[in-house]
Amino acid sequence: MTDTFKKDIILGEEAEKMVLKMVQKKYPKAFKKEGNFKPYDIFVPEKNIAIEVKRDIGSNKSNNYFIEYKCNGCDSGIFASRSDYYVIFDENRFIWIITDKLKSISKSFGIKWEGIPNGGVSKVKSYLLDKNCVLRYSKMITNLL
Repeated sequence: MTDTFKKDIILGEEAEKMVLKMVQKKYPKAFKKEGNFKPYDIFVPEKNIAIEVKRDIGSNKSNNYFIEYKCNGCDSGIFASRSDYYVIFDENRFIWIITDKLKSISKSFGIKWEGIPNGGVSKVKSYLLDKNCVLRYSKMITNLL
């Protein structure tokens, strides 16, 4: 595992904890699934809702969100998720979008990309999806400051 990959995992977990804190203000029983649990990151028992959290720092340079759907030929990312909501954190804001809507707009408007991402260790397939497209279909935007 590369140092960049390890750092990305830590940054992703930080984003999950930030989202969990926000959710727990209204739904105190919400909890984060520990370990490598692909279906979702956070569960809200009061609403029976699952949330997937992704941190995308690179989107601030490219203006595209990186929506992974396959890794080493297996479903991953958005295709492995069983969440109700996807939350994308780009260091400035949290974009809350219904997972099925994100899947739909990724397939319709995303640009397919295949390769090993910077700092990655495995070949992935993903959609590069314009940030404005995601914002247009989002349910909520929470600014960091």
